[in-house]
Amino acid sequence: MPEHSVFNRRSFLRYFTISLSAVTAVMGAWGIWRFVSFSSSGVRNREASAEILTRLQPDVPLHVPEAGAWITKRQIDESLTALDDRCTHLGCRQKWNPARQLFECPCHGSEFDIEGNVKRGPATRSLPKLHVATGKDEKIHLSDKPPLGAPGS
Repeated sequence: MPEHSVFNRRSFLRYFTISLSAVTAVMGAWGIWRFVSFSSSGVRNREASAEILTRLQPDVPLHVPEAGAWITKRQIDESLTALDDRCTHLGCRQKWNPARQLFECPCHGSEFDIEGNVKRGPATRSLPKLHVATGKDEKIHLSDKPPLGAPGS
């Protein structure tokens, strides 16, 4: 039997090492691509029932998962502030810590104040502010841009 047709331990280990290296390289490249191409500004349906406005307490953010946002009614002037609920670092959904009065990202530890400003990284950008509009359809609508006809639009 010719020697080149024998599949011995050495050739098995060589093929196994080459295959494992190829799989690792592909997975590493995919991970790097996901990291570089990340964007927290995906298109989402940003509306919720206007009933949530009755549940708002002054200066206590209310999470509205169906709209992907945190909404806060400011005690000073009763204005509404809405923030995207995804961390600007890698898009994890942050949680409100009432004891510390901060939004905290459970993935990498970024912290944001009630206005969405970065208090601790690794995030470097503030949470995106959303514009709040109430419609005749008994829903609140949140958007990245002010509604047409609103000041600043």
